[in-house]
Amino acid sequence: MIFKLKLLPFFFLFGFTLSYGQYQQLLHKPYKEKVEDIHQLYKNTINKGREDSLYICNYTQQIKDYALINDDQELSLEADLLYAYSRWFLYGQEKPDFLEDLLLMVEKGEKTKVSHIKIRAANVLATHYWQVKNYEKSFEWLLYSSKILETTTSEHFPNMAEHLNFIGRCYYYFKDYENAMVYYKKSSEIIKTNFNAKAVLEAQNTLGLCYQKLGQLSLAKKHFTKVINDTSTYKDPIWQGIASGNLGYNYYLEESYSKAIPLFEKDIQNALQIGELGLAAGSAIPLADIYLKNGRLDSAKQKIDEARSYIRKSQQKDRLRKLYPLMSKWYAANFEIDSSSIYLDSTIMAINAYHQKYNTIKLLRANQRVDAIDRELEIEKLHTENRLKISQRNYIILSISLLLLGSLLAYWFRNQSLLRKQEIKILKIEKTERELKLSKNQLQNLKLKIQNRQKAIESLQKEIKTNDNQNIISELKSKIIITNEDWDKYQILFTEAYPNFITSLKNTFENLTPSELRCLCLEKLKLSNKEMALVLGVSSNSVMVTKHRIRKKLNLKSQQELQNLVKEMK
Repeated sequence: MIFKLKLLPFFFLFGFTLSYGQYQQLLHKPYKEKVEDIHQLYKNTINKGREDSLYICNYTQQIKDYALINDDQELSLEADLLYAYSRWFLYGQEKPDFLEDLLLMVEKGEKTKVSHIKIRAANVLATHYWQVKNYEKSFEWLLYSSKILETTTSEHFPNMAEHLNFIGRCYYYFKDYENAMVYYKKSSEIIKTNFNAKAVLEAQNTLGLCYQKLGQLSLAKKHFTKVINDTSTYKDPIWQGIASGNLGYNYYLEESYSKAIPLFEKDIQNALQIGELGLAAGSAIPLADIYLKNGRLDSAKQKIDEARSYIRKSQQKDRLRKLYPLMSKWYAANFEIDSSSIYLDSTIMAINAYHQKYNTIKLLRANQRVDAIDRELEIEKLHTENRLKISQRNYIILSISLLLLGSLLAYWFRNQSLLRKQEIKILKIEKTERELKLSKNQLQNLKLKIQNRQKAIESLQKEIKTNDNQNIISELKSKIIITNEDWDKYQILFTEAYPNFITSLKNTFENLTPSELRCLCLEKLKLSNKEMALVLGVSSNSVMVTKHRIRKKLNLKSQQELQNLVKEMK
C-alpha cells in the first residue's frame, strides 16, 4: 500500500474519560504525567464548544481562576492555550485574528520557560499556515519548533514523535526526502509507549518510504518489516496493513512478484476495511501490473477497474498518472490499438496535470519564499532606518548634551571667574575701606591732638602770665605748625581718606592758592579758626581773612555755605 500523506490535527485526541469538571487532577503535575488527560480535556472542550459558543470562554476562565488560586502557573498557561486552540480549531479559518492568541501563547511560553506550551502553540501556527497553503510561513514555524524540540526529550515531552513527524511530513510533501529523513529518523528512534506508539510507527513506515523513493530498497524493506513486527506487539492492524502494502510495493520494485501479490491483496482488504479507498487504489494498480506481466489479463482488468472505481470515489486523481499507462498496456496486450493510444494520451495528460499541480505548489512556495525574503529585506530596511534614526537621535542628544555640558562648564568657569573677580573687588573695597578708615582715624587723631594742644595752650595762657611762660607757649605752638614737609605727608594721608577732595577742588576752582587749599582741607576736618591758626602758624584773623577770600572766589555768602560745600565734596 502506498502511504497517503495526511496532516494530522495539532492534538491527536484519544478516547479517555476525563469529564468536564475533573481538570483539578491536572493541578501541579508535570506535563508528561497529565498529557493524556490534557488531550481528552481538549477533545471535550471542543465538542462542548460546538454546541455552546460561550462555553469555551467560561470554562477556560474557570480553569484559569482555579489554577491561580492554587498557584499553578503551568495550569494557568494550559487554560490560555486551551482557549486559543479551541477558538482556532472551530473558527480559525473564518477569523484569522484568532492567531494572535496563539502568538501570545508562544511569547508566554518563552517568557515563563514552559517549553511544551511554546512548542504546542508553534505547532498550531505551523498547521494553520499549512492548511491555508502558506507553506513558507508554515516552514518558518516548523523550524522554530525544531529548535525548541532539540532542547527537550521525549520523556518530558511525550508528543515529541508526533511533532517531529509533522515536520518530516511537510518535507516529504515537497519530495525533499533527505530533510524528511532527518526528522523521521529522530522520531523512529524514540522508545515506544502506549501514548506515542502510533506516531513512532508512522515515522518508521515513512522512513522506509523515503528510502524507497531514493532507490535504497534494502533499507526500505528493513523499516517496513520492523513496523509489521512492532504492530504485532502493539496490536495496530492499521499500520500493519499500511506497512505490508509498502513492503509489497518494495517487492514489486524488486520484481519479486510472488512475494508482492499476497501483501497487495492483504493491503487492499485492510484499506477497504478502514475506508481508505485511495490506499486501496495504490495497491490495486501495481497488483494489476503484475497480473498483466504474468499474462493474467482478466485478473489485471479486474484490478484496473477496481482501482479506477477507488480513484473516482476518493477523488485522488493524481493516481491516474499510474493507472492510465497500465490501461494503455492492457489494451495494447488485447490488440486494441486505438484504445491503447487514447489512454497513452490520457497518461501524458495525467502526468502533465500532476506535474503542473506539483510545480504550481513548488512555484507557490518559491514565490512565498521570495515574498518572505522581500519582507525580511523590508523589515531589515526599516530596522536599519530605525537604527539610523536612533543613531542620529543619539548623536543629536549627545551633541546637545555635550553643548549643554560645555555651556554649563563655561558658565561655571565664567561664574567662578566672576566670583573670583568679585571676591578680589570686595577684598580691594574692604582694603580701601580699611585704609580709608585708618586714614580718617589718623586724621581724627591729628585733629584731636591739635585740639588737645590748643586747649593746653589756652589753659596755660590763662594760668601763666610771665614772659618766660609766654616763650614756652610760643614754643608749644611752633611744635604743631605744619611745615611744607608736614603738609606733604598730611596731604598724602588726607588724600587716602578723601581721595577725590583736593582733585575736585582744583578741577572746580582752578584759582585757589595752596594756602587756600590747606585751609579748606582743615575745614574738612571741622577744625576751628583757632585750631587752624595753631596748625598753620598764623593768627586767627589770618585764617578768617583766608576764608573770606575763599568765599569771594567761590561766590559764597556765608561761612555756613562754605562748610556745606566742603561737606558735600568727597
